Amino acid sequence: MLLKGQFIARIPNDEHAESKIAEFKRQHGQLRLCGRHKDRKGTMKSHGLTPDSRGDIPYRLATEIVIYRAENGMTYQQFKSLQVGDLVAGYHIYMRSKFGATGMVVEKKGKNKLTIVWSNGLRQRTTRNKVILFSKEKA
Repeated sequence: MLLKGQFIARIPNDEHAESKIAEFKRQHGQLRLCGRHKDRKGTMKSHGLTPDSRGDIPYRLATEIVIYRAENGMTYQQFKSLQVGDLVAGYHIYMRSKFGATGMVVEKKGKNKLTIVWSNGLRQRTTRNKVILFSKEKA
């Protein structure tokens, strides 16, 4: 699970691009798609568009698509599938490193609230946007 703004992939804009984007969306939730082209300004001008402040073009006009994560923490679908006893990683109030602590979910409330017991035994109430699902790659 990635955090907001983290790079996921750079793929060519071909006939397989839509299926790859759908797969990344299933894995990571909301995505930000940025178009890359060798002649960005010329492409935008030929379609009657103006580039944004970063110089990105719509991904449908691009030769390459760069995919970034667009939401912090867990998506709502991931939160729905989360069970009591699942491991999460996140920011603990008493630990300095962000997303370095590991904890276990002991209670789910409403659409957004979690109670977590951290590895040092302290409990914390937080929201789904401040924790991510613990993955074995991070361990």
